[in-house]
Amino acid sequence: MAKKISVIALCFCYIIMIYTAFIFYPKWKQSGTEATISWDASGYYMYLPALFIYKDIKKCAFKDSILAKYSPTPDFQQAFVHTKSSNYVMKYSSGQAITMMPFFFMAHLWCKLNPAYPADGFSYPYQFAIGVGMLFYAFIGLFFLRKILLHFFKDSTVAILLLCYAIGTNYLNYSSIDQAMTHNVLFTIYCLNIFLTIIFQKSPSYKSAFSIGILIGLATLIRPTDIISALIPLLWTINSSKDLIPKIRFIRQHFSKHLIIAVSALAVFSIQLIYWKWVANEWFVYSYQDQGFSWLHPHLYNYTLSYKCGWLRYCPMMILPLTGLYFYLKTGVNKVAIIAFTIINLYIVTAWDIWDYGNTAGRAMIQSYPILAFPFCALIERMTKNKRTATILAIPVLFFTYMNIWWTYHAHAGNTQITDVTREYYWKVAGRWNESDEDKKLLDNPHAFYGTPKNEIILYRNSFDNDTSQNAVQETNNNLIKINKELQQTSLYSIQNNSSFKKWIRASADFRCTIKEWDIWKQAQFIVQFYDKDTVIQTNLIHVHRFISDGETENIYLDAIVPVVKWDKLTISIWNANGDKELFIDNLMIQSFND
Repeated sequence: MAKKISVIALCFCYIIMIYTAFIFYPKWKQSGTEATISWDASGYYMYLPALFIYKDIKKCAFKDSILAKYSPTPDFQQAFVHTKSSNYVMKYSSGQAITMMPFFFMAHLWCKLNPAYPADGFSYPYQFAIGVGMLFYAFIGLFFLRKILLHFFKDSTVAILLLCYAIGTNYLNYSSIDQAMTHNVLFTIYCLNIFLTIIFQKSPSYKSAFSIGILIGLATLIRPTDIISALIPLLWTINSSKDLIPKIRFIRQHFSKHLIIAVSALAVFSIQLIYWKWVANEWFVYSYQDQGFSWLHPHLYNYTLSYKCGWLRYCPMMILPLTGLYFYLKTGVNKVAIIAFTIINLYIVTAWDIWDYGNTAGRAMIQSYPILAFPFCALIERMTKNKRTATILAIPVLFFTYMNIWWTYHAHAGNTQITDVTREYYWKVAGRWNESDEDKKLLDNPHAFYGTPKNEIILYRNSFDNDTSQNAVQETNNNLIKINKELQQTSLYSIQNNSSFKKWIRASADFRCTIKEWDIWKQAQFIVQFYDKDTVIQTNLIHVHRFISDGETENIYLDAIVPVVKWDKLTISIWNANGDKELFIDNLMIQSFND
C-alpha cells in the first residue's frame, strides 16, 4: 500500500503511451518517410532484411525495389559504397537491429503464414511488429526506472517523476510514435544498467557483472558514443574524494568480476568489428564519412536553445532536472556518477556537427533521462515539502507538459510546423493549435503585417502583357510569366526609391502551379531585395508553394518593412530554386502603406 501511488502513476503512463501509439498516431499505418521503418530507423533496421531475407549484406541489390515500393528514404541513405571493397557498408551500427530481431522474426513468420503480406521486410507486419516491439521496451524501461528511484526517493516523488517523463517530455514521442529510433531502447538499457549496478554494488556476482557488460556493449553497439554508459558502474557509490579509496578497494577485491564486465562489453561490440571486416575487409570503418565532431567548439547553444533544434526550448520540462543538479550536489547520493555522466554526455551530444539530429527537442538526450531522474527527483522532493513551494513547482510542470503535448501533436498531426522554424514564427505559434497563412510567412520572412493597411498607395503594376522575355507565355489572350526546370529565374522588376514609400511595402502576384513542389529546398521563392547602389542591404522572401496546391491560382503577397537606412532601389523576382515544377505568374503589384 505504501507504494501504491507510483504504481498508479506507472499504469497511467502506460495508458497514455498505448493511446498515443495505437490511437493518436499509429506510425505503422503510415507510409513512406512517415512509416515506422523509415529515415534513421530504417538504417538501423536494414541489417535484418539484408541478412535474413535477401542474403545480400554486401551489395544490397534489393535496395532499389524497396525504395520504389516503400520509400523509407528519398534515396538509399542507409549504406554507402566502400571505396576499397566496392561493397555497401551500413551507415548505422548494428546494435539496434539486434534489439529489433525478435520482432522482425515474428513479423516474418506472420508474412509466411499470411500470403496477403509480402515477406520483404517492409510490409505492414514488419512495421507493426517493430513499432509494438519497441513500445514494449519502453514499458520495461519505465518499470525499472520506478524500481530504481524507490531506492532513493519517496513513492509520491517517483510518481510525479514518471508522469513528468511520460507526458511532459519528448520521451512520449520517442517511446510511443518514433519508438523505432535508438533513444527509446537506450533509455531502457540505461535503466537496466543502473538497476543491475545497484545490485552489483550490494552483492557482487558474476551473473550481474556479465549482464552489466552485455548492456554496456549493447549500448555502444547501438550508438558508439554511449560507451560512456560504463561510467555508471565505474563511478557508482562515489560522493566525494573520501569514497575513492573504498571504491578502488572494491574494484580490486572483485577484479575478476569487473574484468567480466569489460570482456562481455567488448564481446558484444565485436559484432560490429566482425561486420566491418566481413563486408569491407577492414576492422574499423568510419561509416558517418564527412559527419563528425567539433570537440573544441561544441554547439551548446544551438543544441539546447536554438529555434531550429532547441532541446530545452521544445522540451522545457528538462530545465527542471538541470536546476535540480544544484540541490543534488548538496544532498544527492552517487553524485559523481550522476554529475560526471551528465556533463560528459551533454558535451558529446553537443559536439556532433549535425547538432539538430534531424529534428527538434533534442532527441539525443533521451537516453540520459534515467540519470537526470535523480536530480529531477531531488528537486521534486525539495519543492513538495510544503504547499507553497509545491504550487511553485506545479506551475512550470503543468505549463511544460502542455507545451510537450502541443509539440507532440504538431510533430505528426497538426498544421503548425515544429522543424526548421525561425524566432519570429516560433513566438507567433508556440502553444497555439492553428496557424494562418500570415504565420507561415514567418518561416521565411521576419516581417509579417497583421491588420488593415493605412494610407495605401500603388507604386508598381505589371500584367506582363507587353513582356517579351523568354519567360513570357500567352494563354487565352493573356500574357503570363512562366518559370520551370529550364527557366529558373524571372526578370528583375525594379522600382527606384522616392518619397512615396511609407513604412511597409507589399509585393503581390497571382500564382498558379501545375504540380505542387513539396521539397522546401526546391520551392519557388518570391523575393524582394533593397539595394544601396549595387549592394543588397535587405532581403525578404517567401516560398510560394507553401500557399498553393495542384492546379490552383492564388494571389500571394509578401510584406516587408522599408529599411530605415539609405537605399536607392528595390527589385522583385521569382526564382525556382533549381526545382523542376512549373509555375505561372501574373498581375505583379507593389503597394506601400502604414500600419
